[in-house]
Amino acid sequence: MSDSLRKGEEAERTDKPYRELIGCLTYVTLTSRPDLCAAVSYLSQFQSCPTEQHWVQHTKRVLRYIKGTLDLGLVFRAKDEASLIDAFADADWANDPVDRRSLTGYVFRVCGSTVVSWLTRKQSTISLSSTEAELVALCTAVCHGVWLVRLLKDLSREPESPVVYYEDNMSTIRVWWKTSGTLAA
Repeated sequence: MSDSLRKGEEAERTDKPYRELIGCLTYVTLTSRPDLCAAVSYLSQFQSCPTEQHWVQHTKRVLRYIKGTLDLGLVFRAKDEASLIDAFADADWANDPVDRRSLTGYVFRVCGSTVVSWLTRKQSTISLSSTEAELVALCTAVCHGVWLVRLLKDLSREPESPVVYYEDNMSTIRVWWKTSGTLAA
């Protein structure tokens, strides 16, 4: 999705079922295809007035990708290992030229290989630096991590070690380390 799309004008609105397709793709991303999360999140912001460009060039590209990767999916493996949880958090800083809001993304794994939770969404505020955007993404992931640990405890599967968070922005790691004293680099 490297092309910068603009919201369409009412005169350019397509009669194709754009909103319905985005709804179907959203369901797929939430249930089994985290690899589609960023693209569907991006395309969903054009639902109010999609154009032929949105339909032909972008949503059909996602459908072609799905057709070529039908054999991909999530694999859940049962292991007797300690239920180690790790998370990868990232952000793109002010990449949207219209509203300058950053994207947050995270992925959670259990036992090192099983992806159990993921998210891609626009941040609710405008970040003034890449450090701030990454910190917002990391905080969002930590909040979800707290929920995930509580869920595992409710399922009598309490993690034997703390959640490990991976972050690639060194200034964010320094800020986090100074304020909380914990974070794996």
